[in-house]
Amino acid sequence: MPRDADDAGGGGGGVGGLCLEWKHLNYYVPAQEQSNYSFWNECRKKRELRILNDVSGHLKTGDLIAIVGGSGVGKTTLLAAISQRLRGNLTGDVVLNGMAMNRDQMTRISSFLPQFEINVKTFTAYEHLYFMSHFKMHRRTTKAEKRQRVTDLLLAVGLRDAAHTRIQQLSGGERKRLSLAEELITDPIFLFCDEPTTGLDSFSAYTVIKTLRHLCTRKRISKHSLTQVYGEDSFGSDESHNGSNSFEMEIMMDNKSKESLLLPEAMKDLPTLDMFNRSPNGTTKKAAICSIHQPTSDIFELFTHIILMDAGRIVYQGRTEQAAKFFTDLGFELPLNCNPADYYVKTLVDSKGAESAGELLRAKYEHETDGLYSGSWLLPKHYSGDYLKHVQNFRKIRWIYQVYLLIVRFMTEDLRNIKTGLIGFGFFMITAATLSLLYSGVGGLTQRTVQDVGGSIFMLSNEMIFTFSYGVTYIFPAALPIIRREVGEGTYSLSAYYVALVVSFIPVAFFKGYVFLSVIYASIYYTRGFLLYITMGFLMSLSATAAVGYGIFLSSLFETDKMASECAAPFDLIFLIFGGTYMNVDSVPLLKYFSLFFYSNEALMYNFWIDIDNIDCPVNEDHPCVKTGLEVLQQASFRTADNTYWLDCVSLLMVALVFHIVSFTLVRRYINRSGYY
Repeated sequence: MPRDADDAGGGGGGVGGLCLEWKHLNYYVPAQEQSNYSFWNECRKKRELRILNDVSGHLKTGDLIAIVGGSGVGKTTLLAAISQRLRGNLTGDVVLNGMAMNRDQMTRISSFLPQFEINVKTFTAYEHLYFMSHFKMHRRTTKAEKRQRVTDLLLAVGLRDAAHTRIQQLSGGERKRLSLAEELITDPIFLFCDEPTTGLDSFSAYTVIKTLRHLCTRKRISKHSLTQVYGEDSFGSDESHNGSNSFEMEIMMDNKSKESLLLPEAMKDLPTLDMFNRSPNGTTKKAAICSIHQPTSDIFELFTHIILMDAGRIVYQGRTEQAAKFFTDLGFELPLNCNPADYYVKTLVDSKGAESAGELLRAKYEHETDGLYSGSWLLPKHYSGDYLKHVQNFRKIRWIYQVYLLIVRFMTEDLRNIKTGLIGFGFFMITAATLSLLYSGVGGLTQRTVQDVGGSIFMLSNEMIFTFSYGVTYIFPAALPIIRREVGEGTYSLSAYYVALVVSFIPVAFFKGYVFLSVIYASIYYTRGFLLYITMGFLMSLSATAAVGYGIFLSSLFETDKMASECAAPFDLIFLIFGGTYMNVDSVPLLKYFSLFFYSNEALMYNFWIDIDNIDCPVNEDHPCVKTGLEVLQQASFRTADNTYWLDCVSLLMVALVFHIVSFTLVRRYINRSGYY
């Protein structure tokens, strides 16, 4: 197909444009369905299906391209492959102005807008963008500059009035625009949007695509230049906008007509200026490519170019208005008053057989584009090299600051969901009250209460471990979409997320550990003094911390929290048996050291009994008496050395560390294998 003037000129403002080209992309997936955590099946040889079949094409700054086709033809896969968000068996090349691009480079110069919003729903729109700005902007960017950027983006996508509304209360269209604003924080040159209109009404869908059209083909104007003419008072003060730190305006202007989307009539004659720093290419234009399902005719007309796909192949790529002639030349006449996108997809889906429309279109397309992707018409390689050198100067925030910000996010989520947390805490305390009632009065150390004290201590240990382990089994199945996306995009490192997650549970473990013990201690062990309360509470808190590691291990081992809960039973059974109550631990001299129940139970028993020098032993007692706490420990085969308590504390931490290392390895392996689009 002959290239038009726009193609020949680079489409991005002449010499200043960038062209992203993909050559001979092929992608294969296993034929049978697999588990995400299919590490136990990797040794089996699997048959593969070909999802992308020798796909080539290009994208230039100034283009807004729609990928159209029936369900299952590979639209999303193509989008993920071009943007380098796809992992697995992918072959082919992606080049920028003739220079090969790797995954890190593509992540830095582009953004990927997923089909479904993946955000922390308890944050407000402003909080979410401000939080993400810390990760996506240069580490030397000041807080004032970040706030300004956030305010500008909210206004640019039409969310100024919803800036302080929680994401869970935003409409579908508002969430899409918020996701778009998030992707624009880094001012990327390329935007990849997966089904940006899914779940939206026609007006909201049109608004989203129109915003993308303006990003690709129009320039922007900053508030700073406007205040020089109209003054600061024309735009309001910081305090007049719901607590925002600044009221910044981003207006995208048409290069020819300068018709503003947001400016009042009096301001439409102002010159167009860049709002953000210019890129080395000297252009404000971007390029966007969207997979889209059944666009309306008015949405379809907003796209400058179209890619038609059939069975993993591109059967047409070109300007939107030229697609009708391409079909007509093969005898597929576009009916009057018909949505072109619907007709193209219907033609591809309905025509079957040896001479299907897809085969005819592909043959014609490949014939007319023969040699188009040779690279001879692209801009010099040194140009893209200069652009990448500029991009690579970016430095994100340090690891420890990532951990801090993520801890703040976790704590904010918990505070915003305080009602659910209080309900769970209420049931937790009901358990404590029940145990205190059942075991009240066993604190008097007699032969009849030795077993009761042992049982109460074992129940203390069990409740803490089970409560915290089962309370976190939902974490990774629920958080994996966010982790895949944000870690995959390089927003923060997986290790920072994992450390922040674990650290955020430590205060909760200590708080619940001491509160839970307080209820029981006041009813059962109150005669033993305050020091025993402190040491028992510390041990229970460590047990809860270790249980978090156990629960996260189960969470990372299975795909769903239901599966994790059901498959935890064998682990629980083994650990409980080795805990020292249901079986003499001398019977399993080595296996007991794998059980966190054993360390917790032994340390609590040791702490309670080791300084008991006398237990009442009546002369008329029919069964053997234990006269000291040391004999109680020896009878249960627990260790009695002076360092037993602290050795068990360290052992609990080591068990937790082992669980966390295994969990982190499993999650990282899954993310590296599955991709993040």
